[in-house]
Amino acid sequence: MAGLWLYTITERAGLDFEFGGQRWQVSLKNYEKLLRNEKLAEKQWWYITQNWKEVRIDDEVLIYTGDEKKGIIGYATIQGVDWREDYWAIHMNLNFERCRFLLANPIPAETVHEWVHYPRKNIINLTTYKAQIHRLIRKSFAQGNT
Repeated sequence: MAGLWLYTITERAGLDFEFGGQRWQVSLKNYEKLLRNEKLAEKQWWYITQNWKEVRIDDEVLIYTGDEKKGIIGYATIQGVDWREDYWAIHMNLNFERCRFLLANPIPAETVHEWVHYPRKNIINLTTYKAQIHRLIRKSFAQGNT
């Protein structure tokens, strides 16, 4: 069974999205902008600090931000994990349709905090909650498309 992971982005971390030498501060606003123009497709490798031995190809990743108490705002699958010069990273393939939907209809941060009280370190295992999370996403999708 494929795993389910949480990847946190927050402005407070002081990190950057980097594409071909160009830097964008990690923030909800920039995530939205980079999602709209699909520039995020160029960011294949995402920095992680834990669980690099546990992630597997085709595992699912939910992108989360606590900024503005937003919650889960994106969806991707893992295409690889690798040591990148001085850090571990996962290669994520973003599903732009699902990302746009979740950005417009996020799973609230309060709900995420029931599973992980303080999501900070990337990447966090949510496999235990996979069935519940998939139900929430399906329910949100059904409500968003009525």
